[in-house]
Amino acid sequence: MLPQKNRLKKRKEFAYIYKNGKKISSSHLSLIYIKSKIYNSRIGISVSNKVGNAVKRNKIKRQLREIMRANIPYLRNHQNIVLSAHPNISECDFSKLRAEVNQLLTKGNLKNE
Repeated sequence: MLPQKNRLKKRKEFAYIYKNGKKISSSHLSLIYIKSKIYNSRIGISVSNKVGNAVKRNKIKRQLREIMRANIPYLRNHQNIVLSAHPNISECDFSKLRAEVNQLLTKGNLKNE
């Protein structure tokens, strides 16, 4: 579970990031990010109905939350990030998903390394 201070929850925040953020895509995920005025990096996860039934969507959300929770200490501060799943994400296993998220974070220069 992501800590409370690191969560994006409001529809208005998601809409702002989708409209004004920079987008990076891979084969299974899109990462949209924007600089924030808040010190902590905040993360939101979006999985549409096109991915599958509720069981599949919730499993993918749990996996993405765990991957991002492990990456929080390495993220640059002042960032709002939304991970959006593509419909073909259900064919991806956890280790490949983790590698893809890390690749997107590195490509967007969102990690301190």
